[in-house]
Amino acid sequence: MPFLVPPGKGSAETLPTPTCAWQFHWTPYGQGNWIFPDAAYRIWYMPIDAGWREVKISGAYAKSRFFSFALYDEAPIATALADHLYDAQIAPDAGSTNPFAEGASAVEVPANYTVTIDRSGGDGGNTLNLHAETAWLLYRVYFSNPGQGTMGGVPLPEITVTDAGGQTKTLPPCETVNRRPQFLDMQASILQGVLEDPVHVPPSPDHIWFGPVLNPPIRILPNPDNKYMVSYFMSERRPDRIVVIRVKIPGFPDTFHGSSVWQPAPGFDSIDLRYWTMCVGELVSPVPIVNCAVDATTPIDEDGFATIVLSYDVLRPHWFGPDIAWVPLGDEQMSPKTIFLRYLLASENFPHSIQKAVAAGCGAHFNFPVPPSQEAIREAGQCSQKIMGDYFPVAAWCDTDHFLEGGWKACFKQAGIE
Repeated sequence: MPFLVPPGKGSAETLPTPTCAWQFHWTPYGQGNWIFPDAAYRIWYMPIDAGWREVKISGAYAKSRFFSFALYDEAPIATALADHLYDAQIAPDAGSTNPFAEGASAVEVPANYTVTIDRSGGDGGNTLNLHAETAWLLYRVYFSNPGQGTMGGVPLPEITVTDAGGQTKTLPPCETVNRRPQFLDMQASILQGVLEDPVHVPPSPDHIWFGPVLNPPIRILPNPDNKYMVSYFMSERRPDRIVVIRVKIPGFPDTFHGSSVWQPAPGFDSIDLRYWTMCVGELVSPVPIVNCAVDATTPIDEDGFATIVLSYDVLRPHWFGPDIAWVPLGDEQMSPKTIFLRYLLASENFPHSIQKAVAAGCGAHFNFPVPPSQEAIREAGQCSQKIMGDYFPVAAWCDTDHFLEGGWKACFKQAGIE
């Protein structure tokens, strides 16, 4: 059976009824690396069939920085976010506790939950409301604790469906994820009309600006708990040119060392956001990432700043010191490039977040896959920098010799950045 079933009466493509749970997987590896994943997160997803009246999701809280469920109306091409719940919002089953609840510790205790997808508009605490016949259900796990694998040390949530006739069955987990040709058909459907021709990005100046995205395109299923800041540029066909970024890192949880999400990482007095990451991606089909700098493994100096260097090297250059976070730019022939910064669940008490910049009206519109203009990004960046201050990423193209002689200061001077 082909994955995309031609429906009647000329309507949009539909998806066949899943016979197993979580058949698709977003990952930075293999064919799951598409539409800008992240080096430290994993996403499992599946379509919700029009014939299912109710869906129950039963699982254990992942041992991770963050996890969530999000429901997007219509599949294969989503039209709106239907509903979502993230870890701290999910009430535990009777006899269990929620390790993400405010003030909770990382002590091992029974930690199970049940979430229901409902079509009747119910408002129960663990309910996801669906407004369309079909949907995408996404299960996100960000930055599993060390030693817990990619799934946060727990099995994938169990999926039990009830059809219109009241018949209930539990779907077994799929033995193979991203199985061809179903995965390729689904991917082609979501990317239909996207990147059929090369995307034109005007050359960027040496001073590279970042700007918040006001409207992350719903068809690429963005995380509603994130705010994003992006920059775009054409590849420099010179391997002696690098990108140097200087940015202050907000306080984040110390889950990398096994603590709870309420314990700040060493060097921080408070938690400003749940997760910070900066990634390099390529705006060529299927829009993969190259790699990311993740908060817990990014070197931070005594003033709280990180220096991130992007280069075309295939391995980390030996002349980078331990105080440098290196992210490869990928191949010179893969162009244009994008750098994007994620702020996940920024605290309301943190005044310098991307969230605050967007709330103040700073940002550029993104008509995927056509990126905002350089002028729109620069204007959004200048607006955001006033709010974010030192937490705003300052970036520049730089000759390697300048960096070796004078570090990031020499690079910014070369680019005319004060």
